[in-house]
Amino acid sequence: MEILIGRDKETGKLRLIAGGKTVLWGTERLPETVLEEHFKLTFANDTIRLKNLNINAYTYVDGQAVENKKVSRQQTIELGASRYTFDWHALDEFVPPEADIRPLETVWTEYEDQNIALQIAERKFNTLRSTTGLITMVAIAMSIATGGKSSWYVILYAIAIVASLVFFVKAYVDSSKMPQKRQELSRRFQRSYTCPHCGRFLGNQPYDILAQNEHCTYCKAKFIH
Repeated sequence: MEILIGRDKETGKLRLIAGGKTVLWGTERLPETVLEEHFKLTFANDTIRLKNLNINAYTYVDGQAVENKKVSRQQTIELGASRYTFDWHALDEFVPPEADIRPLETVWTEYEDQNIALQIAERKFNTLRSTTGLITMVAIAMSIATGGKSSWYVILYAIAIVASLVFFVKAYVDSSKMPQKRQELSRRFQRSYTCPHCGRFLGNQPYDILAQNEHCTYCKAKFIH
């Protein structure tokens, strides 16, 4: 694919032409030093090649004037003596950008593991709390079996009371800490589980489900996975 890029004569906006389709980009009028046919980009075999179309109108890549050069979206293209900066997003209607989502698999795995760890910790604590009831039941049974003559049921009662007090204090402290931990985990996940191109949060769908999508639902960037 070849995209011809320059200044539209009537509106002064950036103009892109490819395959019989014309797109005007932006709202500002370009400087007169940007020509109507200033340069073109050729896309082939996963490479982008820039060609300056007028020897009297310079095209700069990362500050260097070029005539014909292989380029990438990470480089800065400037046009004419005024050094108008070309916006790579202007190409999106012709060539959808790419977004490598492979690092998001690790983000999802870590989030899932930490979420499960919090659930396990809560269940373990609730299991331990239930032991106080079990100790109390044993103490009652021992009291009945011995007719109240054994001192062991008193000791078991005391252990149950102390354990209940400890678990109560811990549950009270965790009642504020646990929601905070979940909230912080969720915030970190939402900041990290985003489209590499537009930065939008991609939702709580697992990575293997996300990887079934061909592109971002927001910016339409093509997913690499």
